[in-house]
Amino acid sequence: MQEIKDLSAYRQSLKVKILETATKAFLSRGIKAVKMDDIASALSISKRTVYEIYGDKESLLFECVKDGHEKRHREMTEFAEQHNVMETVLEAYRRKVEEFSTVNHAFYEDVQLYPQVMDYVEEKRQSSHQYFISFMRRGVKEGYFREGVNFELISKMFEAIGRSIGQASLYTQYPYEELLTNMMLIPMRGLCTSKGIKILDGVMKT
Repeated sequence: MQEIKDLSAYRQSLKVKILETATKAFLSRGIKAVKMDDIASALSISKRTVYEIYGDKESLLFECVKDGHEKRHREMTEFAEQHNVMETVLEAYRRKVEEFSTVNHAFYEDVQLYPQVMDYVEEKRQSSHQYFISFMRRGVKEGYFREGVNFELISKMFEAIGRSIGQASLYTQYPYEELLTNMMLIPMRGLCTSKGIKILDGVMKT
């Protein structure tokens, strides 16, 4: 019985290591450039073992994207619970700039070739709709966002902007910080009260 438990623990540990190794490789090199052999070699295990645990490359990529999304969502939710909405917006912006600056352009191009992964991304984009609306309404109560704004429409507009950036590959044409400032902070400024604007202007001038 102990041997079975030890084997199970080893298998789970190996599953996590494969996920971490694959995520790092996909993000830094792009998906096409990474072979299952590369992941196996990095961990000194057989390619067969990788396939036994994750099935195929798309399944592994799916788990990498899902794990990354869940971690970011969990961390930002915890941050938002302890900070006001403007601090949360700026932290999300900071994290996005940091994330984009470390990810190979090829990753964003390659990931669009995997239907299962893109379906998941779209599903999460849709599920974030209600969270965005409740977050913005919280900002109204805190005095940072204006009253009388159609936040449901704003949410859909942000979604459309995000899709357009991906489809046009604008991340290959502009610096990440410039792209995110114009995508996130400047539109957000139009939704702010003078209290919120003061905070955003202080950040955008630095």
